[in-house]
Amino acid sequence: MTARHSWSRRGRQALKAHLWLFFLFLYLPIAILVVYSFNANDVSMMTWSGFTFDWYLRVFENLGLISRDMPEIASGNAQLYSDPNLAISVINTLIVGFTASTIATVIGTLTAIGLDRARFFGKNAYRALVMLPIVIPDIVLGIATLIFMSSIGIPLGRFSVIAAHTLFLASYVTVVVGARLAGMDRKLEEASADLGAHPLATFRRVTLPLLMPAIIGSYLLALVISFDDLVIAFFTSGVGSTTLPVYLFSAIKRNVSPEINAVSVLIVVVSMSVVVLALRLRRDPLVK
Repeated sequence: MTARHSWSRRGRQALKAHLWLFFLFLYLPIAILVVYSFNANDVSMMTWSGFTFDWYLRVFENLGLISRDMPEIASGNAQLYSDPNLAISVINTLIVGFTASTIATVIGTLTAIGLDRARFFGKNAYRALVMLPIVIPDIVLGIATLIFMSSIGIPLGRFSVIAAHTLFLASYVTVVVGARLAGMDRKLEEASADLGAHPLATFRRVTLPLLMPAIIGSYLLALVISFDDLVIAFFTSGVGSTTLPVYLFSAIKRNVSPEINAVSVLIVVVSMSVVVLALRLRRDPLVK
């Protein structure tokens, strides 16, 4: 009995150690990135030489959020890394992300409803093909999209990136909304129909409110995936339509600028804020 208790205690300790090691594996690189984003050394980013906010000020100045005439911007290391392309890439990322996520949410939601309610030959095969863009490697999807757009004469630019993102984001929305539909109680819709409500009124007052948490969650998920996408945007963007991940990838090949660390930390903050917002909305009783 004592030996069994001892093995049980060691098992729990091993599980705790596993949890902490996994947590460190996930977040230690991000923690190091955050620390070095405040490093004052502009030559060797791995050599700590002091604490500074210069790189964040430079990012905010490049984005037009603070004035270039600030003394902290006009002097010191921050002046060395002025790059107007950063603001352009952020604008492109926001336009592509919000536009593609909105279109993908509409397409994916309608597709999920059609797959759940309609009966037709080959439905299971259609469902599997809709999920295919999720499992196909991004590089294959990026090359295929590039070849398709080139063959039909679509020039590479902001529109091509939006179209490519909409293509694979709609699959994610279909999966999330479809899962919600599969677990939804149909008795409420049947009760609405029994009371004489028109099908459109039932959809607007019963079905849509029940689906809203999944629709909002899938929209925010699509938004984060679009913001973070590098591979597909790399193949489908053209001159002047570079997104932020492509800009950072190109910039880091030239030099690990301190400004890149600050931009990366800000991306982490924005992504976490979107996740928190999604969780908050899912808990809101008015949304449910």
